[in-house]
Amino acid sequence: MRKEFAVLSVLVLFFAKAFAQKDYSQISPRIHRMIVATVKEAQANVYDYNLDGTVNCRDYSCVFKITWDRKFPAEAYRCILVRNTPPNDTGHLFVNILDDNSCYIDVEPQAYSPQHYLMAENWPKGKYSNSAYSYYNETDYWLSEPRGFAMAEHSGRSGNSGDSYYSSASSAGDSGENACGGYFSLGYMGSLSLENSSDSGLLNFQKYGVELAFETPFYEDGFFLIFAADYITDGEGEHKEQALLTGLDVGYCVNSIIQPYVGTFAGVKWTDTFSLENIGFAWKVCAGNRFSFSSFIVRAEVSYCSVLKGTAMVAIGIGL
Repeated sequence: MRKEFAVLSVLVLFFAKAFAQKDYSQISPRIHRMIVATVKEAQANVYDYNLDGTVNCRDYSCVFKITWDRKFPAEAYRCILVRNTPPNDTGHLFVNILDDNSCYIDVEPQAYSPQHYLMAENWPKGKYSNSAYSYYNETDYWLSEPRGFAMAEHSGRSGNSGDSYYSSASSAGDSGENACGGYFSLGYMGSLSLENSSDSGLLNFQKYGVELAFETPFYEDGFFLIFAADYITDGEGEHKEQALLTGLDVGYCVNSIIQPYVGTFAGVKWTDTFSLENIGFAWKVCAGNRFSFSSFIVRAEVSYCSVLKGTAMVAIGIGL
């Protein structure tokens, strides 16, 4: 049994190393896709909006806001412009988005990649993140008739003021520490078959499986992947059948609670002892749904495999 778990651990660590990418687990998939699409379009169409002879943060932010309002008119209220002006600094203009979960996301329209738009990913830790120097109610000013002006020439109302309807300019992870590169999950699989009245179904510990998996967060297009390895056993004593499977699940994020996926697995099975003479082919097909909660995920799944037949599984994961 120790050998099987060692093999499972190596496989999962390999997948995690090979496929991990940084992403934002606390941001709803819908809003994430909207931000990425707007950053892409704004960067492609940016111009000298305020006619000051250069294209900089002010132009990128204004074009982002205009693009957002045009693409998502019913969601225009979610997007405002924020000016952060620390002492002895000319300041910076960026975008703040209200997420579906009532959190606020600081977006850098000039991001080095549209998929990596958090302010915390594009600036050194602490740069322009102190909300004491932020002004939140100036969107109309920056979008008014274009003109040349310096960032420090305009005085606005500070973010700490009671008139500010945004209490925080923090993104989903102030310094990027909460950005998630994927999930490591552990699942328990139980048999759905009741061959006799003494069977305890899902809690029959002679017929069960365990799964170790690396799960990607959602990508720009909403899809995610689950790379998994399963150990399955059926029976005990002289006729104990065991299997070791690896497979891939493909899913799609509709929102934080609707993330359906399907998958196929293949591997080897053996009876009693593991030996070359005793190896056969094993397989599994499955379908389920993933739920994401901040840096945690839960999966519920049903499957059919060549060893246990009908099974159900619950898996719990934590962000990496």
